[in-house]
Amino acid sequence: MIYLTTDQFDQAVYFDLRKAEHPRRAGGQEHILHGLLGNGVSEVPVTIRSWRDWTDVDFGKGDLFSFVDERTIRRMLGQVAREMELH
Repeated sequence: MIYLTTDQFDQAVYFDLRKAEHPRRAGGQEHILHGLLGNGVSEVPVTIRSWRDWTDVDFGKGDLFSFVDERTIRRMLGQVAREMELH
């Protein structure tokens, strides 16, 4: 579980990694991370795909973005994906 930030009610917002895949593609290896993003009240499924300099973050449905800014969370999860590629 990775702590990202706090929401508007000072509850922790976290990313819980459930599964990581690393399929090969032409010219490199793609990284696909599946997990849950939540704040203890609401959780949404998340899929992060990254390959070279490209990162895509897909969220499931949920009420979490009533409490936190989606753009900020996308940026933070992109940083998480880049860090995980390095390790």
